[in-house]
Amino acid sequence: GAGTGTAHPPEAQPDRPLRVVPWSDGASWDRFVTGAQEATSAHLWGWKQVMEHAYGHRTSYLAAVEGDEVLGVLPLVWVKSRIFGRHLVSMPFLDYGGLCTGRRPDVERVLLDHAVGLAEEGRAVLQLRHVENRAEGLPRSLDKVTMLLELGTDEELLWQSLRSNKRRDVRKGRKLGLEALIRGEEALADFYGVWSTNMRDLGSPPHSKRFFAELMSSFGEQARLIVVRLGERPIGAGLILLHRDTISVPWSSSLREFFSHRPNMSLYWEAMRYGIEHGYRTFDFGRSSPGSGTFQFKHEWGARQVQLHWHYHPEGSGPPDDSVTRHSWAVRLWKRVPVGLANIIGPRLRRVIPN
Repeated sequence: GAGTGTAHPPEAQPDRPLRVVPWSDGASWDRFVTGAQEATSAHLWGWKQVMEHAYGHRTSYLAAVEGDEVLGVLPLVWVKSRIFGRHLVSMPFLDYGGLCTGRRPDVERVLLDHAVGLAEEGRAVLQLRHVENRAEGLPRSLDKVTMLLELGTDEELLWQSLRSNKRRDVRKGRKLGLEALIRGEEALADFYGVWSTNMRDLGSPPHSKRFFAELMSSFGEQARLIVVRLGERPIGAGLILLHRDTISVPWSSSLREFFSHRPNMSLYWEAMRYGIEHGYRTFDFGRSSPGSGTFQFKHEWGARQVQLHWHYHPEGSGPPDDSVTRHSWAVRLWKRVPVGLANIIGPRLRRVIPN
């Protein structure tokens, strides 16, 4: 792209000023994202459909252009609620998003200024989720890290590198007859049954089934479902996203009554095997708070932590917060709700919690 190999990227040409425009062409957007070094799966155009169709959220997908050349993109989603206020987020429900510019400071600046302007005009809190400290001048939260594991190219080598207790748990599942299968959207009911039950048990409102259905339809072969069965019964399940050289499992769960079978171990090991077999080199376990139980679980697989930089504006709005799901009274109450009811009420709440 422009500026490659020079110490300072060229400024926008006077006859072709750098400007920010709303974007409506998914193909050219994804072409840019595919070529941008720092892009993540959260930047892909498919999320626009998911956010709009599943939850009715308005989106503002911005592109910085010179003439007709796209030099940077910023996907933004409006999440509005009477309880939690207005948020303009890149990207809600995901670990990543934010500026995607091939690291051109001049392009980042115009996109950032535009986003801040939009948020102020809409009286919303702006949240941008980056893997690096990108949004110059905005306050940031450093509460979350993501956890990455290098898979390598050899399943046997990866297996030998695992802690002995992890290998023991995977073997235990096999002995008990667990089978982990990678499927497409035909396994959505199995996945959602396990996942939503576990969310209720954790006292957390679930995404709607439609959210995952839209996701599967938007991303086609880049989204798979993994289901761990004991006989005919699904007891563990996860959703896999495939992007470039990375395989991630942003949503996974197993049924509490079968924890002793270690279905989550079978699930993660099978997903890693699938990744190696299909040429993916990095396994993304997703975000955690350092020191938490989920952080420990991921760390024990050998994953390394990578700091997430969640920028926000205005200054006084405080860091992006998921405390709405942390009120102990709400959690206790939610755990008592029957799963069927939780799956009706829960998504109405979940859709307005940006995290």
